[in-house]
Formats: sequence, structure tokens, C-alpha cells
Amino acid sequence: MFSYYFKKTSGVVRFLRQYMALIISSIILFLTFYNALNHKSLLKIVFRIRKVILYSLMIVVIYGSIEYLIVEFKVDSLRETLYLFNYLPFTDVLIDQRTYRISSVTFEPPALATYLITASGWMFSYIITDKGIKRFVPALLVVLFSFLSGSRAGFFIIIVQIFIFILYILKDRKFNRLFVNIFLTTAFSFAFVVVFFGSTATEYVYDELNSFELEDNVHANSNKTRFGIQYALFEVFKENPIRGVGFGLQAFESKEKYPDWATENNWEFSWRYLNEDEPSFPPGYNMYLRLLSETGIIGLGIFVLFLVSILLCCYNMTFVRKGDFRVLGFIITISMAGYIFNWLKMDTFRIYGFWLCLALLIAYQKQKQINIEKTS
Repeated sequence: MFSYYFKKTSGVVRFLRQYMALIISSIILFLTFYNALNHKSLLKIVFRIRKVILYSLMIVVIYGSIEYLIVEFKVDSLRETLYLFNYLPFTDVLIDQRTYRISSVTFEPPALATYLITASGWMFSYIITDKGIKRFVPALLVVLFSFLSGSRAGFFIIIVQIFIFILYILKDRKFNRLFVNIFLTTAFSFAFVVVFFGSTATEYVYDELNSFELEDNVHANSNKTRFGIQYALFEVFKENPIRGVGFGLQAFESKEKYPDWATENNWEFSWRYLNEDEPSFPPGYNMYLRLLSETGIIGLGIFVLFLVSILLCCYNMTFVRKGDFRVLGFIITISMAGYIFNWLKMDTFRIYGFWLCLALLIAYQKQKQINIEKTS
């Protein structure tokens, strides 16, 4: 750690920055969330949080719709309207002139995908708690904009969350009719697409599958960067398999191990990740590989056990137990599954929805224990 130096940053400074970021997310914010939930009516707070997320989704959808019309249909007259969003806090309007993908109020399409993964469980819950056709609208908006964002991994994770939602409604007879209606609507929609847009849909699926290749015209640089960095992380792990190189320090070692097929003719490395004058460090693009390289088998093993314990609690809360809290278990289960898959494409603990759901989970477990003690 003391011998490292890269991008005008020492290993000590880099370690302290990364460790402080972890503390802010996993301790300070987590305790803030937990203390706000403790000794309160969990269900009442959950519904309030859901309403706030719904309002945020409305803003994301309005911005994203205008942005999509500009980048996809070249409706440049809407640019001035879009720039009004600059008056919102933490929002800087930027139209992607390189890949023409939408990011809405976030700073990049993958960040939009992460937001939608966070919102999905909350928005899907409207389907099981509300009545009428409007209860499907928030969930459909999440699915639609995960598709329009162009984030392939993000859209796949949303599909996984939909699969968990289907398993949930299948296990409860109360929702059997709902499942039948959703299945028939989906089958009809699929048949409609095949009949009227068969060739276009086939071409789109083929292009998306090929978009993971290193020679893809649109995603070539992105793919080479992502796969090249992940390759380097694994090489770092092989040299430091037990304890790793130290938390937050993988970039100092992996910069010497990027493969030629990733760095050659790739501006992301020459301009950003290997440029000493560019302060931003290269991301790991995979939390599990990052921890494997930085904390070794020991660190990754502890993290995986932590996630497995969360999933077991979610399973018992959602698929085993019944009662008024099933909507809370439903939201947490879908959200946690999304975050765990999301860490296959990003390497940061600064996913605040994860810590909120963890606080909700622990607060629920504590309230359940108190109720057991009162009845015993």
C-alpha cells in the first residue's frame, strides 16, 4: 500500500478514500435508515417510501421520454424543454451524442438501469396491493425504460426480477387469477409481435446477442474495456489468492495486466484509465472479481456468506411466512436479487437502495422477535 502510486494518488490515500466510502454507505447511511425505521410502523413507512419512489419514477419517465424523442427520432425542438431539468438539484442535462442511449436524470445508461433495478420491486408491489388496470402502469414503465436505456445487463436483471415476481404470485392461490391474466396478456402480446414485427424482432434479438462481441460496432470499446478489466482483476487474484492486494487497491496492480486486445485502439484506456492526468480510477465492473482481487478468497467468502444469509431471510419472509408483512418481504426479495445480479456489472457499495432494504429487513426481524417475546 505504501509503495503504490498511480494517477497522482498514493496507495494510502486511495485506501482511505475507498474505506471512507464504504463506511458512509454501510454504517452511516445504514444506521440512519435503521434508526428512522426503528420503533415505527414498518408497513406505513414502506408505503410512504414506495410513494416517493413512484414520484421519482414519474420524473425519470418524463425526462427519459423527451430524451428518447431527441436521440431516437431527432426531435431537436424539445432540447430547450429538456434543459429545464437543469433547475432540478443534482441534475445536469447531457445528451449522448456518441451512442445515442438515454440515461434520464442519471449520468449514464448503466446508472439509469441501476435506478430501475432499485425501483422495480417497489413498483411491482403495486400489482399485488392495488386494484384496477392502473396498478400495472408503474411496473410496465420500469420494464419499458429498462429496455429503452440500452443497458443489456440491466434489462436482463429486470427479467430475473420479473421471474421472481411470477414465482411469488404462483405460490399464493389468491393471485392465481392474476397470473392467468398476466400470462394470457403476455402470450397475446408475444404473438402479436411475432406476426406483425417478426423479422424486426428477430433482427433486434440477433443484434443484442452479438452486441457482447468485441467487434460489435456500437459496443466494441465498452465490451473490450469491461472484459479487459475483469481479465486483469482475475490475474491480480491469481497472484494474491488468499488475502488479495488490499481493499480499494486493485487498480495499482491491474494497470500492468490489461490485455493488448482490450487496450489497443481503445480510447477509454488511453484517455481515461491509463492516463496519469485523468484523476478517475478504472472501475472493476464486477464486485465479486474486485473483492476477489482486493480481499482474496477470505474476503469474497465472507461477502458471499453475507449475501446468502440475506437471501435465506428473504426466502423465509416471502415464500414461507404469511401475514401483513408479505408485501415488505416481496419488495426486499426482488430488490436484493436485483442488487446481487447488478454487482456482476458494477463494483461499488454505493447502491443506497441495498442498505435501505437491509435496514428494512433487520427492522422487520427485530419487530418479529419482539412480537414473539410478547406472545410467549
